[in-house]
Amino acid sequence: MNTKAKYILLVALLVLASLSHGYAKTGAAVQKELAQAIKTESAAQAEADEWTGSKEDLVNEIRDLQTRLVWLQYQKSKHEIYVKGVQDNIADLEQRKLEARKLRENLEPYLEEVVAQLQAFIPKDLPFLVDERQRRLNFLKTTLNDYHLDLGEKLRRIFEALSVEATYGKMVTSSDETISIDGEETEVTVFRLGRLAMYYQSLDAKKLGMFNPKTGRWQVMDPVFSKDLRHALEMARRERTAQLIQLPLGAQ
Repeated sequence: MNTKAKYILLVALLVLASLSHGYAKTGAAVQKELAQAIKTESAAQAEADEWTGSKEDLVNEIRDLQTRLVWLQYQKSKHEIYVKGVQDNIADLEQRKLEARKLRENLEPYLEEVVAQLQAFIPKDLPFLVDERQRRLNFLKTTLNDYHLDLGEKLRRIFEALSVEATYGKMVTSSDETISIDGEETEVTVFRLGRLAMYYQSLDAKKLGMFNPKTGRWQVMDPVFSKDLRHALEMARRERTAQLIQLPLGAQ
């Protein structure tokens, strides 16, 4: 029922009420009551309209909140996954940190042992590049005792030294040196075949010999090997193409 119909019904009721009371009230009173009723009805209708608007606003707000709730729940689930991933990474890093500490605790003493073994090995090896190898060994000792040097750099330097020592075993070289033969200092040309053997030939090519690892001395070699040793020296200096030669490898 619309507002106009309500007004007509209300007027009719008031007229009937006036008639039933034997016209006890005057027309002015009826008109006043009618005006008051219309005013009351208008106020009620205004409140109803206001409530309808408020209701629609509340419904829209509820829908927005529901949508936001769904989004927040999604974000919550995603963040839980992120947090789990971060926690797993932290646990992994902690494990690596523990392993790194154990490695450091074991590695530094091991490096000390490696250098000690190298120090013991060099004097027993063939006597080549003696000064150079001793300087490198002293450098490694200084490296291990350097408090400000990190473990990674110490490891790198020792590996580098070991690599150089390993390379010596592949090298074929010749060099002019002064060696002690029977207590006499003699200028010779030394031929080194890796770590297998070292030979010498006098500058006049009349004397030749080899180093005896057992005695730690140079010893005279049979002159029959003179030609082969000369060819070996020429190959080491790249003056002759590679060819088969016969030289003793052990002590005679």
